[in-house]
Amino acid sequence: MTKALMLRTCNSDMSRSGGFIWPAQGPVSAPDWKPIPGCGNGLHGLLWGAGDGDLINWDSDAKWLVCEVELEKVVDLKGTIKVPACVVVHCGNQRSATGYLLSHGGEGKAITGTIITAGAMGT
Repeated sequence: MTKALMLRTCNSDMSRSGGFIWPAQGPVSAPDWKPIPGCGNGLHGLLWGAGDGDLINWDSDAKWLVCEVELEKVVDLKGTIKVPACVVVHCGNQRSATGYLLSHGGEGKAITGTIITAGAMGT
């Protein structure tokens, strides 16, 4: 089984759509999983952080999660994905989560929300 990382956000109390509460770490599964294309019925996020930035919670107190997923179970929803289960491997803010992705296989990918600082003469 091939592992990949998924980026997602939650409200400050770790809640999201329909009142679902995400853990700050460890395994989580969708109680309503259906492997059909379409919103709902799964755990949603951006594969390797790439996708529709309008789906990210940009509030300053939002929690940014990085989750390990099984690539074979990913349902592609064009701009986002959904999975039946995942493991939360990082919970933090925008900078820490995107930094985690960058340092754990995301280098060179279009990670939504990444903040890059360049030094003198940097771009």
